[in-house]
Amino acid sequence: MQLQEMREKILDAEFILVGLGEGFQYSWGALVQDDRYREIEREIGDNESCAWIVPFLQKMVLSREREKRWDQAYQALKVLVADKNYFVVSLCIDDYLYGAGLEEKRLVTPCGGFRMMQCDRNCAGELSKIPDETYEAVLQYYKGERPLSDLEEPVCEKCCGKLRFNQLGVSRYAQEGYLEQWNVYTKWLQGTVNKRLCVLELGVGMSYPGIIRFPFEKMVYYNQKAFLYRVHPRLYQLGEEIADRSRGIAENPVDFLASLGKGIC
Repeated sequence: MQLQEMREKILDAEFILVGLGEGFQYSWGALVQDDRYREIEREIGDNESCAWIVPFLQKMVLSREREKRWDQAYQALKVLVADKNYFVVSLCIDDYLYGAGLEEKRLVTPCGGFRMMQCDRNCAGELSKIPDETYEAVLQYYKGERPLSDLEEPVCEKCCGKLRFNQLGVSRYAQEGYLEQWNVYTKWLQGTVNKRLCVLELGVGMSYPGIIRFPFEKMVYYNQKAFLYRVHPRLYQLGEEIADRSRGIAENPVDFLASLGKGIC
């Protein structure tokens, strides 16, 4: 009954806003279960000078393996927003959102990901492409075709600082990676005022509540035509002020989205 109600809300909505939280992030189970990765962990040990290799290995795993239910969930998302005026805000850094067949102009990932790199010092406020030679060298090392001592950490061409994947957590995170799309998002939000807005909040916890959780609640509070669905296994509670225009659902967000997509065409 709950799924049917939500499907009807989505079909009736003029706008759909989707928030994917840290609970939607792909787990690193495939990585830690990989025998070769465990060998690398032992070889690197506590050597901080080799820590830069790990994100490259993560990117390799993300591009190669993932559980089927993530594919089902993102396929469901694509179906749900088809032919709708939508926007997706995601805290996930796994970049799966960009492979879901959605319009990139309708996506923003303020925590970054594995698509671009930046200077650790953010010396110029610019992003750079992943050096092919570095990626290939790490891949060869992973395959056992190249020794660890042969790898060279990539550096910024302008200041020779360390290159890092453009992700929140870098010492000087380059917000340039998402700010342009964030501006597109805020302009899109202006068009939802006093419109039938269906808000889906999936797996959003309290890691960065100021990006999705609190703003979404505020939107629904002020827009009397908006309705919020908050799906989280533990943090699904909602404030009394929007109780009549919201539902809290205590479920795994990935599995729930996959279920929700069934039956909508």
